[in-house]
Amino acid sequence: MDTRRHTPAALVAAALLLLSGCGGGEDPARSETPIDVVALSTYGTGTATFADVAAVADAVTAAEGTRFRIITSGTAIGRMLPLKDGQTQFARVGDEYIFGFRAEHEFADEDWGPQRTRVVWAPTAPHSWMARDGSGIEEAADLEGKRVPRVTANPSVNQKTKAMLASAGLTWDDVRPVDIGYGEQPDALKAGKLDVLFQQVYGSSLAELESTTPVHWLEFDENDPRTQRAIEENVPSVELRSFTGAPGQEEGGSNTGFWYAVPVITYADTSDVVASQLARSIVDSYDKYRDATSTTDLWSTDDAMIAPVEVPFHPGLVEVLEQEGVWTAEAQQRQDELLAQEKQLRRGWQQVKESENLRRDWAAWKKQHLEEAGDE
Repeated sequence: MDTRRHTPAALVAAALLLLSGCGGGEDPARSETPIDVVALSTYGTGTATFADVAAVADAVTAAEGTRFRIITSGTAIGRMLPLKDGQTQFARVGDEYIFGFRAEHEFADEDWGPQRTRVVWAPTAPHSWMARDGSGIEEAADLEGKRVPRVTANPSVNQKTKAMLASAGLTWDDVRPVDIGYGEQPDALKAGKLDVLFQQVYGSSLAELESTTPVHWLEFDENDPRTQRAIEENVPSVELRSFTGAPGQEEGGSNTGFWYAVPVITYADTSDVVASQLARSIVDSYDKYRDATSTTDLWSTDDAMIAPVEVPFHPGLVEVLEQEGVWTAEAQQRQDELLAQEKQLRRGWQQVKESENLRRDWAAWKKQHLEEAGDE
């Protein structure tokens, strides 16, 4: 069932700005005055994540006149690289903000290393695994021997799948991995090339899939000890919670999915003015976009992640949260711990970055030093 709300104006405006190039000159991320054009990278146009960004951008433009340029990519590196290279000031990303911070997966590379990523706003959203009706796949345990997506250049998704499989005592060795792009999954499931897909549950591509192919969501037991352990060990930022009103659900139906932040991020050297400008605009424009999509209501301070978990918050965001009265002493303590961890990571990288087997030696360094510090 498709109960999504639509924002044609936002999507049209965002699509037009997708065609716009970013100009040269002084880096706007370092501006000490508010900027007129915000450049941001995110997921592709068929995703719910893009729809949210477009809706929020449209509302902020209508309220304040700030324009947005959006660059899209289906890969973690593709979303992070424009931010790193200064093409954008912000990015809305998956767990690559965590992987970049800790130099994991593709970021354990001489061209990357620990990134000084910072959260600017962290809305949460439900994600889960969808299968075709009649497939016999109702829960994770049913995936043994089945075709499971191993999403190209997307360690965030693949780590979630690792956790999902572990909830049933399975690993990648127990399934048939299919290397595929994130946005290619719905068509592949429809064509019988995949037995299951993983996406944000309100994506327009899933509504299109449901219109031609009967589908349903896998079931998860949030009280199951093995499932809880699998999440804690693999994706500690994930919460198991119910979602409703998504494609593949009956009227009034509910399923349990993986909820986690898909944050807007920047780098530490983005000025407080620019970072707080966007965070403040998101807060102040909330009533204008809250009903735009099925998940924009989750951008409020009541539902967004308002305390750091694995990556520090930008001081510009902290300033806004303090103004809103929701920044706590516990949040500040975790912020300080993460900033100290960042220094430790950057020092450690200097010790191993010339290694001939960089990924192996970096993983060994982190295992020793971060575990000793109690951070893993």
